[in-house]
Amino acid sequence: MKKVTPVMINSSNQQQFVSLFQKEITVHQFKDVTQNQYAHSSCLAMVKDWNLFLTFCHSRHVASLPASTTAVRLFLEHEARSRKYATVRRYSITVSVIHQLCGLSDPTNHNQVRKVLMQLRLDKHGDNKQADTFTAKHLEQMDKALGKSKEAKEIRDLAIYHVMFECALKRGELKMLPLDQIRWQNKDAIVSINDSSYALSESGSKALARWLGLLNGIEGTAFRAINRHGTISDKPLDDSSIYRILRAAGERIGQPQLQFSGQSTRIGAVKELAKQGLKAKEIQSFGRWLSPAMPYQYLGDKNTAEREKIRFLSIKPWE
Repeated sequence: MKKVTPVMINSSNQQQFVSLFQKEITVHQFKDVTQNQYAHSSCLAMVKDWNLFLTFCHSRHVASLPASTTAVRLFLEHEARSRKYATVRRYSITVSVIHQLCGLSDPTNHNQVRKVLMQLRLDKHGDNKQADTFTAKHLEQMDKALGKSKEAKEIRDLAIYHVMFECALKRGELKMLPLDQIRWQNKDAIVSINDSSYALSESGSKALARWLGLLNGIEGTAFRAINRHGTISDKPLDDSSIYRILRAAGERIGQPQLQFSGQSTRIGAVKELAKQGLKAKEIQSFGRWLSPAMPYQYLGDKNTAEREKIRFLSIKPWE
């Protein structure tokens, strides 16, 4: 999530930024300040995180900007009582980014804060539960449940389940998938993602063809919002809509205890490819990961996954 934002800080806009972030901010304000360098979902998360930090600082009557290392440490320790390590770590990144945006010293670089994060990582090791896996069997059950439906929403959602599973798509990739990246060879659908092409199964091609047959025109994104009256919009799905579609999958196949998320189809794709004999490096290429760390993790090889993650960590010197 963390990026180097190309914002030029000088004496005039530094005070402007500090004044802006000393009050609760909106997603629109954050996007303007960061010059749209972050994905919408990252902006939502960072705005929520910063406003939470502001509330904490106000309740303790301490400055939020520039924040003291003690204030940041106490905030992280307070939130760690009810949050997972990944969330607490994200909070520290948000505080760091906003201080850098304002041209201020980064309080998270202090050894007090880093020691707290290190200890929390040890204390909370294993608190991140992996999402339920969406498997090929679930996809078959979905075909039986929705394959003959006449409702646009169910036709669309079935196509989404197939494309996300068979192409190992992330939510962002699904959301922005343009129609011109889908081509046909006879009745077989070929989906292009970056430099990779994915041939859908017969049932996947059929589900996608039924959905695309409901769209008007040949431009825009492949998957669109549908209002309560069943009217298909020209606007693409947002992240929350995709989340709800995946969450609803368990109920649709009569297993409401399954809590599918945006990663569920990716995890299922990894395990299905492993069954077919592909190695972690080959699965990495199929799923467009930068390293094989996540394929290893999804396959249950946590030790190898951790070693792969270390390759991407930057080691900072202690102050």
